[in-house]
Amino acid sequence: MPPTDSDRQFMRALAAHRKGDKPGARAQLEAILAADPDHADSLEVYGMLLGEAGELDRAIEVTSRVLKSRPDSIMAHANISRFWMLKGDKATAEDWQAKARVLGWKDEIKRKGEAAAPTGSLERPPDAELVTKQEEAVAAAPKDVRARLALAGSYRKLGMAAKAVAQLKAALAADAEMSVIYLELGKALEEAGVPGEAADVYRAGIPRADAKGDLMPRNQMQTRLATLERKARAGG
Repeated sequence: MPPTDSDRQFMRALAAHRKGDKPGARAQLEAILAADPDHADSLEVYGMLLGEAGELDRAIEVTSRVLKSRPDSIMAHANISRFWMLKGDKATAEDWQAKARVLGWKDEIKRKGEAAAPTGSLERPPDAELVTKQEEAVAAAPKDVRARLALAGSYRKLGMAAKAVAQLKAALAADAEMSVIYLELGKALEEAGVPGEAADVYRAGIPRADAKGDLMPRNQMQTRLATLERKARAGG
């Protein structure tokens, strides 16, 4: 889509702002919004200028209008949070900041998912809503080992090995006898680049799996441990 007259004028307003001419930038933004009240870029920058000038109520009103066309704008949510904090309303500020964090988290999942899923892949990465629900399930029941396993599995599919490790260590603390946790934790540690720790986890998990007759996790841990030990001996 080619730039509109409002877009071109907005770029001139930005240039004025960069030169330190805030009154000039403000005047140009006001002119844009008089002709095009929903121009989101102008609303966002104008709201910031209002905030800098201490006109916090107007800054909140103007920035809230950004969300009509850009409901997922992380910047708009963060700016509104800052304005409320400057007004002294910490609770409302924290509410808006929490919304900004959720949007940032969803954006991260989207980007990680796109990077983790090659074209034509049969396995789709988990979407933001699924991971958010899994996180909520863990928050509601921190000792629910299976909820943590599910969340860790999603993190691993998204390439977030460190987050998976944290969930699996918490699961292990809740149930040190479930052999599959050792297997999954070992895999996540390998992906996180700490093969030595992964090997230690497999060594601890294999006898537990043996004692319970859990053949699948035991066999996988033995195979992975043998591979890690071979690489360690080879200096790899």
